[in-house]
Amino acid sequence: MKYWISVFFLFFAVIPSAFAKTDYSYLEEAIEIPNIQAKNVLLYNLNDNKVLYEKNSDEKISIASLTKIMTALVAIEKLKNLNEVVTVPKEAFYQINGYAEAGFQEGDKVTYKDLLYGTLLPSGAEAAQALAILTYGDFSSFVEKMNEVANSLKMGNTHYENPVGKDAEENYSTLSDLGKLLLFALENPEFYEIYTTRNYKTSNHLELESTLVFPSSKYNLNVQYIKGSKSGFTKKAGLCLSSIAEFNGVKYLLITAGSKYENGFPNHIVDSLAIYNYFFNNYSYQPILEKTKTLKTLSIIDSYEKNYDIKSKEDIYYYLPNQSTIHYHFNGLDFLSFKVKEKDKLGEVEITWNDQFLYSYPVFLEHPIKYKYTKIKIGIFIFFFSLLILMLLKRKIAV
Repeated sequence: MKYWISVFFLFFAVIPSAFAKTDYSYLEEAIEIPNIQAKNVLLYNLNDNKVLYEKNSDEKISIASLTKIMTALVAIEKLKNLNEVVTVPKEAFYQINGYAEAGFQEGDKVTYKDLLYGTLLPSGAEAAQALAILTYGDFSSFVEKMNEVANSLKMGNTHYENPVGKDAEENYSTLSDLGKLLLFALENPEFYEIYTTRNYKTSNHLELESTLVFPSSKYNLNVQYIKGSKSGFTKKAGLCLSSIAEFNGVKYLLITAGSKYENGFPNHIVDSLAIYNYFFNNYSYQPILEKTKTLKTLSIIDSYEKNYDIKSKEDIYYYLPNQSTIHYHFNGLDFLSFKVKEKDKLGEVEITWNDQFLYSYPVFLEHPIKYKYTKIKIGIFIFFFSLLILMLLKRKIAV
Protein backbone atom coordinates (compact mmCIF):
# COMPACT_ATOMS: atom_id res chain seq x y z
CA MET A 1 0.00 0.00 0.00
CA LYS A 2 2.88 2.39 0.79
CA TYR A 3 4.16 1.91 -2.77
CA TRP A 4 0.83 2.87 -4.30
CA ILE A 5 0.46 5.91 -2.07
CA SER A 6 3.92 7.13 -3.10
CA VAL A 7 3.08 6.58 -6.79
CA PHE A 8 -0.18 8.45 -6.28
CA PHE A 9 1.61 11.49 -4.88
CA LEU A 10 4.21 11.40 -7.67
CA PHE A 11 1.54 11.46 -10.36
CA PHE A 12 -0.76 13.97 -8.73
CA ALA A 13 1.71 16.26 -6.97
CA VAL A 14 0.92 19.08 -9.41
CA ILE A 15 -2.86 18.60 -9.52
CA PRO A 16 -5.08 21.06 -7.66
CA SER A 17 -8.21 19.80 -5.96
CA ALA A 18 -10.62 21.78 -8.16
CA PHE A 19 -11.30 21.15 -11.84
CA ALA A 20 -11.33 24.50 -13.64
CA LYS A 21 -12.35 24.56 -17.27
CA THR A 22 -10.02 27.11 -18.81
CA ASP A 23 -8.60 26.71 -22.29
CA TYR A 24 -5.18 27.31 -23.77
CA SER A 25 -6.55 30.18 -25.83
CA TYR A 26 -3.22 30.75 -27.57
CA LEU A 27 -3.31 27.18 -28.93
CA GLU A 28 -6.87 27.13 -30.30
CA GLU A 29 -5.97 27.65 -33.95
CA ALA A 30 -3.00 25.30 -33.85
CA ILE A 31 -4.77 22.12 -32.70
CA GLU A 32 -6.14 19.95 -35.50
CA ILE A 33 -6.49 16.28 -34.55
CA PRO A 34 -7.37 14.13 -37.58
CA ASN A 35 -9.50 10.98 -37.80
CA ILE A 36 -11.24 11.03 -34.43
CA GLN A 37 -14.53 9.11 -34.31
CA ALA A 38 -15.45 10.05 -30.75
CA LYS A 39 -18.33 12.51 -30.61
CA ASN A 40 -17.22 13.91 -27.26
CA VAL A 41 -13.65 14.60 -26.11
CA LEU A 42 -12.06 16.26 -23.10
CA LEU A 43 -8.27 16.41 -22.71
CA TYR A 44 -6.73 17.95 -19.64
CA ASN A 45 -3.12 19.00 -19.05
CA LEU A 46 -2.65 18.16 -15.40
CA ASN A 47 0.65 20.04 -15.10
CA ASP A 48 -1.09 23.35 -15.77
CA ASN A 49 -4.56 22.44 -14.46
CA LYS A 50 -6.07 23.46 -17.80
CA VAL A 51 -8.30 22.02 -20.49
CA LEU A 52 -6.07 21.44 -23.49
CA TYR A 53 -8.63 20.21 -26.03
CA GLU A 54 -12.35 19.59 -26.02
CA LYS A 55 -15.13 18.60 -28.35
CA ASN A 56 -18.76 18.72 -27.20
CA SER A 57 -17.60 18.33 -23.60
CA ASP A 58 -20.70 20.08 -22.22
CA GLU A 59 -23.21 17.93 -24.09
CA LYS A 60 -25.46 15.76 -21.90
CA ILE A 61 -24.88 12.15 -22.90
CA SER A 62 -25.40 8.60 -21.73
CA ILE A 63 -22.15 7.59 -20.00
CA ALA A 64 -22.41 3.78 -19.81
CA SER A 65 -19.92 2.23 -17.36
CA LEU A 66 -18.12 5.51 -16.75
CA THR A 67 -20.91 5.61 -14.16
CA LYS A 68 -18.88 3.09 -12.15
CA ILE A 69 -16.27 5.77 -11.37
CA MET A 70 -18.85 7.31 -9.06
CA THR A 71 -19.98 3.87 -7.85
CA ALA A 72 -16.48 2.96 -6.72
CA LEU A 73 -15.85 6.36 -5.16
CA VAL A 74 -19.06 6.33 -3.12
CA ALA A 75 -18.31 2.83 -1.86
CA ILE A 76 -14.69 3.68 -0.94
CA GLU A 77 -15.73 6.77 0.98
CA LYS A 78 -18.32 4.75 2.92
CA LEU A 79 -16.09 1.82 3.85
CA LYS A 80 -13.72 1.77 6.81
CA ASN A 81 -12.02 -1.53 5.97
CA LEU A 82 -11.62 -2.56 2.32
CA ASN A 83 -10.29 -5.95 3.41
CA GLU A 84 -13.47 -6.88 5.27
CA VAL A 85 -14.91 -10.18 4.02
CA VAL A 86 -18.52 -10.07 2.79
CA THR A 87 -20.96 -12.33 0.97
CA VAL A 88 -22.04 -11.53 -2.59
CA PRO A 89 -25.82 -11.03 -2.32
CA LYS A 90 -28.52 -12.28 -4.67
CA GLU A 91 -29.47 -8.69 -5.53
CA ALA A 92 -26.08 -8.21 -7.18
CA PHE A 93 -27.38 -10.10 -10.22
CA TYR A 94 -30.57 -8.09 -10.68
CA GLN A 95 -31.18 -7.32 -14.37
CA ILE A 96 -27.57 -7.59 -15.55
CA ASN A 97 -28.09 -9.78 -18.60
CA GLY A 98 -26.12 -8.31 -21.49
CA TYR A 99 -23.79 -6.34 -19.22
CA ALA A 100 -20.15 -7.16 -18.46
CA GLU A 101 -19.54 -9.27 -15.35
CA ALA A 102 -16.42 -9.79 -13.27
CA GLY A 103 -17.21 -13.46 -12.56
CA PHE A 104 -18.47 -13.42 -8.94
CA GLN A 105 -21.20 -15.85 -7.94
CA GLU A 106 -24.03 -15.48 -5.44
CA GLY A 107 -22.78 -16.49 -2.01
CA ASP A 108 -19.07 -15.94 -2.77
CA LYS A 109 -17.01 -14.84 0.22
CA VAL A 110 -14.90 -11.92 -0.98
CA THR A 111 -13.49 -8.62 0.27
CA TYR A 112 -14.78 -5.16 -0.52
CA LYS A 113 -11.49 -4.58 -2.30
CA ASP A 114 -12.23 -7.57 -4.56
CA LEU A 115 -15.59 -6.03 -5.48
CA LEU A 116 -14.00 -2.65 -6.17
CA TYR A 117 -11.44 -4.20 -8.51
CA GLY A 118 -14.26 -6.17 -10.12
CA THR A 119 -16.17 -2.93 -10.65
CA LEU A 120 -13.37 -0.89 -12.21
CA LEU A 121 -11.14 -3.38 -14.05
CA PRO A 122 -13.50 -5.72 -15.97
CA SER A 123 -16.44 -3.32 -15.34
CA GLY A 124 -18.44 -6.03 -13.59
CA ALA A 125 -22.12 -5.14 -13.22
CA GLU A 126 -22.61 -7.67 -10.42
CA ALA A 127 -19.63 -6.24 -8.53
CA ALA A 128 -21.04 -2.71 -8.77
CA GLN A 129 -24.49 -3.78 -7.60
CA ALA A 130 -23.01 -5.86 -4.78
CA LEU A 131 -21.18 -2.76 -3.53
CA ALA A 132 -24.40 -0.75 -3.64
CA ILE A 133 -26.37 -3.33 -1.62
CA LEU A 134 -23.61 -4.06 0.90
CA THR A 135 -22.76 -0.41 1.65
CA TYR A 136 -26.17 1.31 1.66
CA GLY A 137 -28.67 -1.56 1.90
CA ASP A 138 -30.53 -0.97 -1.36
CA PHE A 139 -30.05 0.56 -4.81
CA SER A 140 -32.13 3.68 -4.25
CA SER A 141 -30.18 4.73 -1.15
CA PHE A 142 -26.87 4.16 -2.92
CA VAL A 143 -27.97 6.12 -6.01
CA GLU A 144 -29.18 8.92 -3.77
CA LYS A 145 -25.67 9.14 -2.34
CA MET A 146 -24.18 9.13 -5.87
CA ASN A 147 -26.28 12.18 -6.74
CA GLU A 148 -25.40 13.83 -3.44
CA VAL A 149 -21.69 13.53 -4.22
CA ALA A 150 -22.30 14.82 -7.77
CA ASN A 151 -24.00 17.89 -6.34
CA SER A 152 -21.15 18.49 -3.89
CA LEU A 153 -18.68 18.42 -6.81
CA LYS A 154 -20.85 20.93 -8.72
CA MET A 155 -21.59 18.41 -11.46
CA GLY A 156 -24.59 20.46 -12.54
CA ASN A 157 -25.35 18.47 -15.70
CA THR A 158 -25.18 15.01 -14.12
CA HIS A 159 -27.76 12.64 -12.67
CA TYR A 160 -27.47 8.97 -11.74
CA GLU A 161 -30.26 6.41 -11.82
CA ASN A 162 -28.29 3.19 -11.27
CA PRO A 163 -24.79 2.14 -10.12
CA VAL A 164 -23.97 0.17 -13.28
CA GLY A 165 -24.35 2.63 -16.13
CA LYS A 166 -27.39 1.08 -17.74
CA ASP A 167 -28.95 3.29 -20.39
CA ALA A 168 -31.72 5.24 -18.67
CA GLU A 169 -33.29 8.64 -19.25
CA GLU A 170 -32.11 9.88 -15.85
CA ASN A 171 -28.59 8.43 -16.01
CA TYR A 172 -26.53 11.06 -17.82
CA SER A 173 -23.58 13.40 -17.52
CA THR A 174 -21.16 15.52 -19.55
CA LEU A 175 -17.44 15.04 -20.04
CA SER A 176 -16.82 18.31 -18.21
CA ASP A 177 -18.66 16.92 -15.18
CA LEU A 178 -16.90 13.58 -15.46
CA GLY A 179 -13.60 15.43 -15.51
CA LYS A 180 -14.44 17.01 -12.16
CA LEU A 181 -15.40 13.61 -10.79
CA LEU A 182 -12.35 11.75 -12.04
CA LEU A 183 -9.91 14.38 -10.78
CA PHE A 184 -11.54 14.24 -7.37
CA ALA A 185 -11.65 10.43 -7.31
CA LEU A 186 -8.00 10.10 -8.31
CA GLU A 187 -7.00 12.13 -5.26
CA ASN A 188 -8.14 9.14 -3.20
CA PRO A 189 -5.17 6.71 -2.91
CA GLU A 190 -7.38 3.59 -2.82
CA PHE A 191 -9.25 4.66 -5.95
CA TYR A 192 -6.00 5.62 -7.68
CA GLU A 193 -4.46 2.23 -6.88
CA ILE A 194 -7.37 0.36 -8.46
CA TYR A 195 -7.74 2.70 -11.43
CA THR A 196 -4.06 2.29 -12.36
CA THR A 197 -3.97 -1.52 -12.03
CA ARG A 198 -3.98 -3.77 -15.11
CA ASN A 199 -4.31 -7.21 -13.45
CA TYR A 200 -5.62 -8.36 -10.08
CA LYS A 201 -6.31 -11.71 -8.40
CA THR A 202 -9.21 -11.72 -5.96
CA SER A 203 -9.24 -13.51 -2.61
CA ASN A 204 -11.47 -16.20 -4.17
CA HIS A 205 -8.95 -16.65 -7.02
CA LEU A 206 -10.67 -14.79 -9.86
CA GLU A 207 -8.19 -13.38 -12.39
CA LEU A 208 -9.34 -9.85 -13.23
CA GLU A 209 -7.85 -7.60 -15.88
CA SER A 210 -8.47 -4.07 -17.09
CA THR A 211 -10.65 -3.70 -20.17
CA LEU A 212 -7.59 -2.04 -21.74
CA VAL A 213 -5.55 -5.27 -21.71
CA PHE A 214 -7.24 -7.68 -24.12
CA PRO A 215 -8.14 -5.31 -27.00
CA SER A 216 -4.76 -3.55 -26.92
CA SER A 217 -3.02 -6.94 -27.08
CA LYS A 218 -5.33 -8.35 -29.76
CA TYR A 219 -4.96 -5.34 -32.05
CA ASN A 220 -1.33 -4.56 -31.15
CA LEU A 221 -2.07 -1.13 -29.70
CA ASN A 222 0.73 0.59 -27.78
CA VAL A 223 -0.80 1.66 -24.46
CA GLN A 224 2.43 1.84 -22.43
CA TYR A 225 1.99 5.54 -21.62
CA ILE A 226 -1.55 5.07 -20.32
CA LYS A 227 -1.23 4.75 -16.54
CA GLY A 228 -4.85 3.95 -15.74
CA SER A 229 -8.27 3.73 -17.36
CA LYS A 230 -11.97 2.94 -17.10
CA SER A 231 -14.03 2.10 -20.18
CA GLY A 232 -17.72 1.86 -20.94
CA PHE A 233 -20.12 0.77 -23.66
CA THR A 234 -23.82 0.68 -24.39
CA LYS A 235 -25.56 1.05 -27.74
CA LYS A 236 -26.78 4.49 -26.72
CA ALA A 237 -23.48 5.75 -25.29
CA GLY A 238 -21.16 4.11 -27.80
CA LEU A 239 -17.63 3.22 -26.76
CA CYS A 240 -16.25 5.40 -23.95
CA LEU A 241 -12.87 5.61 -22.26
CA SER A 242 -11.44 7.63 -19.41
CA SER A 243 -7.70 7.49 -18.85
CA ILE A 244 -4.61 9.18 -17.47
CA ALA A 245 -1.24 9.18 -19.22
CA GLU A 246 2.24 10.63 -18.92
CA PHE A 247 4.81 11.45 -21.60
CA ASN A 248 8.03 13.48 -21.30
CA GLY A 249 7.01 14.79 -17.91
CA VAL A 250 3.57 15.98 -19.04
CA LYS A 251 0.57 14.42 -17.27
CA TYR A 252 -2.76 14.15 -19.07
CA LEU A 253 -6.32 13.17 -18.29
CA LEU A 254 -8.51 12.20 -21.25
CA ILE A 255 -12.16 11.21 -21.56
CA THR A 256 -13.75 10.20 -24.86
CA ALA A 257 -17.34 9.10 -25.55
CA GLY A 258 -19.45 8.17 -28.54
CA SER A 259 -16.88 6.18 -30.51
CA LYS A 260 -18.42 3.70 -32.93
CA TYR A 261 -18.83 0.02 -32.07
CA GLU A 262 -17.69 -2.10 -35.03
CA ASN A 263 -17.63 -5.85 -34.35
CA GLY A 264 -15.58 -5.53 -31.20
CA PHE A 265 -12.90 -3.24 -32.64
CA PRO A 266 -11.70 -0.90 -29.85
CA ASN A 267 -12.34 2.45 -31.51
CA HIS A 268 -12.40 4.15 -28.10
CA ILE A 269 -8.81 3.07 -27.46
CA VAL A 270 -7.73 3.95 -31.00
CA ASP A 271 -9.32 7.41 -30.64
CA SER A 272 -7.64 7.98 -27.29
CA LEU A 273 -4.24 6.90 -28.60
CA ALA A 274 -4.63 9.17 -31.64
CA ILE A 275 -5.32 12.13 -29.35
CA TYR A 276 -2.49 11.30 -26.98
CA ASN A 277 0.00 10.67 -29.78
CA TYR A 278 -0.91 13.92 -31.51
CA PHE A 279 0.15 15.86 -28.42
CA PHE A 280 3.05 13.55 -27.56
CA ASN A 281 4.54 14.09 -31.02
CA ASN A 282 3.75 17.74 -31.60
CA TYR A 283 3.78 19.54 -28.25
CA SER A 284 6.06 19.96 -25.27
CA TYR A 285 7.11 22.58 -22.74
CA GLN A 286 9.17 25.28 -24.46
CA PRO A 287 11.26 27.87 -22.57
CA ILE A 288 9.84 31.36 -23.06
CA LEU A 289 12.15 32.84 -20.42
CA GLU A 290 15.62 31.63 -19.48
CA LYS A 291 17.97 33.06 -16.87
CA THR A 292 20.94 32.92 -19.25
CA LYS A 293 19.24 34.62 -22.19
CA THR A 294 19.54 38.40 -22.79
CA LEU A 295 16.14 39.86 -23.65
CA LYS A 296 17.19 43.45 -24.32
CA THR A 297 20.31 45.60 -23.99
CA LEU A 298 20.02 49.23 -22.90
CA SER A 299 22.83 51.79 -23.29
CA ILE A 300 23.94 53.68 -20.19
CA ILE A 301 24.82 57.36 -20.32
CA ASP A 302 27.97 58.48 -18.47
CA SER A 303 28.72 55.15 -16.76
CA TYR A 304 31.65 52.82 -16.28
CA GLU A 305 29.31 50.22 -17.78
CA LYS A 306 28.42 50.91 -21.40
CA ASN A 307 25.37 48.61 -21.50
CA TYR A 308 22.82 47.03 -19.21
CA ASP A 309 21.55 43.55 -20.19
CA ILE A 310 17.97 42.74 -19.29
CA LYS A 311 17.65 39.10 -18.26
CA SER A 312 14.98 37.01 -16.61
CA LYS A 313 15.36 36.09 -12.95
CA GLU A 314 13.55 32.79 -13.58
CA ASP A 315 12.99 30.03 -16.10
CA ILE A 316 9.43 29.92 -17.43
CA TYR A 317 8.07 27.24 -19.75
CA TYR A 318 4.88 27.21 -21.84
CA TYR A 319 3.18 24.22 -23.44
CA LEU A 320 3.65 24.89 -27.16
CA PRO A 321 4.19 23.18 -30.51
CA ASN A 322 7.68 21.76 -30.80
CA GLN A 323 10.36 24.14 -32.14
CA SER A 324 8.14 27.19 -31.69
CA THR A 325 9.63 30.62 -32.46
CA ILE A 326 9.15 33.01 -29.55
CA HIS A 327 9.19 36.79 -30.07
CA TYR A 328 10.15 39.42 -27.50
CA HIS A 329 9.26 43.11 -27.49
CA PHE A 330 10.51 45.50 -24.83
CA ASN A 331 8.29 48.42 -23.84
CA GLY A 332 10.17 50.82 -21.61
CA LEU A 333 13.17 53.13 -21.28
CA ASP A 334 15.40 53.70 -24.29
CA PHE A 335 18.53 54.20 -22.14
CA LEU A 336 19.66 54.49 -18.53
CA SER A 337 20.93 57.60 -16.78
CA PHE A 338 21.72 58.73 -13.24
CA LYS A 339 18.01 59.46 -12.73
CA VAL A 340 17.22 55.70 -12.71
CA LYS A 341 17.70 54.17 -9.29
CA GLU A 342 18.02 50.58 -8.10
CA LYS A 343 14.61 48.80 -7.99
CA ASP A 344 13.07 51.32 -10.42
CA LYS A 345 10.90 49.77 -13.13
CA LEU A 346 12.53 49.90 -16.55
CA GLY A 347 9.60 48.51 -18.52
CA GLU A 348 8.11 45.19 -19.58
CA VAL A 349 9.08 42.45 -22.01
CA GLU A 350 6.06 41.26 -23.98
CA ILE A 351 6.38 37.65 -25.13
CA THR A 352 4.37 36.36 -28.09
CA TRP A 353 4.11 33.23 -30.20
CA ASN A 354 2.35 33.05 -33.55
CA ASP A 355 0.96 36.57 -32.94
CA GLN A 356 -0.58 35.31 -29.69
CA PHE A 357 0.23 37.03 -26.42
CA LEU A 358 1.84 34.64 -23.93
CA TYR A 359 3.38 36.58 -21.06
CA SER A 360 4.44 40.01 -19.86
CA TYR A 361 7.62 40.12 -17.81
CA PRO A 362 8.22 43.26 -15.69
CA VAL A 363 11.81 44.52 -15.62
CA PHE A 364 13.45 46.40 -12.75
CA LEU A 365 16.96 47.78 -12.27
CA GLU A 366 18.58 44.98 -10.30
CA HIS A 367 21.76 46.73 -9.11
CA PRO A 368 23.02 50.30 -8.74
CA ILE A 369 25.05 51.73 -11.62
CA LYS A 370 28.29 53.67 -11.06
CA TYR A 371 28.38 56.80 -13.15
CA LYS A 372 31.63 58.57 -14.17
CA TYR A 373 31.23 62.32 -14.06
CA THR A 374 27.59 62.98 -13.42
CA LYS A 375 27.97 63.89 -9.73
CA ILE A 376 31.01 66.11 -10.46
CA LYS A 377 29.13 67.84 -13.25
CA ILE A 378 26.18 68.40 -10.99
CA GLY A 379 28.50 69.73 -8.26
CA ILE A 380 30.20 72.13 -10.66
CA PHE A 381 26.86 73.28 -11.97
CA ILE A 382 25.57 73.91 -8.44
CA PHE A 383 28.83 75.77 -7.52
CA PHE A 384 28.70 78.13 -10.49
CA PHE A 385 24.95 78.57 -10.20
CA SER A 386 25.36 79.50 -6.53
CA LEU A 387 28.27 81.82 -7.40
CA LEU A 388 26.12 83.54 -10.03
CA ILE A 389 23.34 84.06 -7.52
CA LEU A 390 25.80 85.59 -5.01
CA MET A 391 27.20 87.94 -7.64
CA LEU A 392 23.74 89.10 -8.58
CA LEU A 393 22.87 89.66 -4.96
CA LYS A 394 26.06 91.71 -4.37
CA ARG A 395 25.37 93.84 -7.44
CA LYS A 396 21.83 94.47 -6.22
CA ILE A 397 23.11 95.46 -2.77
CA ALA A 398 25.76 97.73 -4.27
CA VAL A 399 23.13 99.54 -6.33
